[in-house]
Amino acid sequence: MRVLVSGANGFLGRHLVERLLAAGHRVRALVRSSACLDRLDWEGRVEVHRGDLLDDPKLAGAFDDIDAVVHLAASMSGSERVRYDETVRSTERLFEAMSGSAARRLVLCSSFSVYDWLSADGVVDEGLPLLELPGEDAVGYGPAKRMQEHLARESS
Repeated sequence: MRVLVSGANGFLGRHLVERLLAAGHRVRALVRSSACLDRLDWEGRVEVHRGDLLDDPKLAGAFDDIDAVVHLAASMSGSERVRYDETVRSTERLFEAMSGSAARRLVLCSSFSVYDWLSADGVVDEGLPLLELPGEDAVGYGPAKRMQEHLARESS
């Protein structure tokens, strides 16, 4: 299977890329143009697509011949605008580019912070309801990830 991984050079991404390769999958890493990949042992093993999800005019090309997408890219720091743009708007663009491709499988890396885990009954998965946004929690990483999760649910 050919898998596109957004945020492939991040903490989760680099470990996932190694697991996918070990399982015999072909991997295309979607990373920012400025990303330093020197410490990653990807030479000849991973195809790299450099670009920013927010403004890459060639983003659709990243999906060429891709079977599945694992979307890990998100922002955990920066201003509220940066977190929103790099988590929510980038997901909108990724879904838009993906919709014009043959890729039909998506794995979204969500966050524990989006689910009502108190109602989990032992299992936390995408079937759980999303937490409602309390007034003082209307900004930050958690709300951006909840918006991202809503986008994914609407797109499925």
